[in-house]
Amino acid sequence: MSLYWLAPLASLATLLGGWGVVRFLQGRAQFMRLLSGVAAGYLLSVTLVRIIPECLESQGGEANALWVLGGYLLVHVMEHGITLHFHYGEETHTDGSPLSGVLALVGLSLHSLMDGVAIAAALATHSNLGPLVLLGILFHRIPEGGTIASIFLVRGFGNRGAMLAAGTLALAALVGSAGQSILHLPTGPVLGLTAGLTLYVASSDLLPEVQKVSGLRSTIALLSGVGIFLVSARLLPHHH
Repeated sequence: MSLYWLAPLASLATLLGGWGVVRFLQGRAQFMRLLSGVAAGYLLSVTLVRIIPECLESQGGEANALWVLGGYLLVHVMEHGITLHFHYGEETHTDGSPLSGVLALVGLSLHSLMDGVAIAAALATHSNLGPLVLLGILFHRIPEGGTIASIFLVRGFGNRGAMLAAGTLALAALVGSAGQSILHLPTGPVLGLTAGLTLYVASSDLLPEVQKVSGLRSTIALLSGVGIFLVSARLLPHHH
């Protein structure tokens, strides 16, 4: 499968999330939370079952596990150190300055950059990992695009500013995928960083949001994501 259309597809998912919020989903945070639950279930599954094993099988072996830890800690530092802390669902908070919206954009742009790198690295394994990673990225890029658009709306940037913010995230993903394809960074460490990043996003950003939905709907959303992964993994079995 070609990077030249998979990377733009991930970017379009970001724009779709931003456009959906601007056009239809303002004030409908519960739908985005349920979608976040589906994304969390899929991302946890693909990371634990496919990305981490592939990472450990790559050159570097078990030492690549340190990159998993590093990726997890890196996202924490980005969200709680480099930028002001934000989380999915912050679009419901109207108390914040325009600067906080810009800082949220910086943090999510770094996420997007790594997503692009992850797609290129997964495709470089010459297994079926690429499409599975792409599907997981699609799932969380839609709510991510919606999140940054929502944050920009409540910070007073307007519809155009919200879409420009989503477009920035989309561009960052393209830059990441192009950079990885040009630089050819080692696959094992890159997959390790990807695993750490997705584990953090799923467990610390996405999962807490769907848990705000009462009743069984949050569990159903989470299990739906797991089910989508199991079906996808069945259709795209692991091979070298």
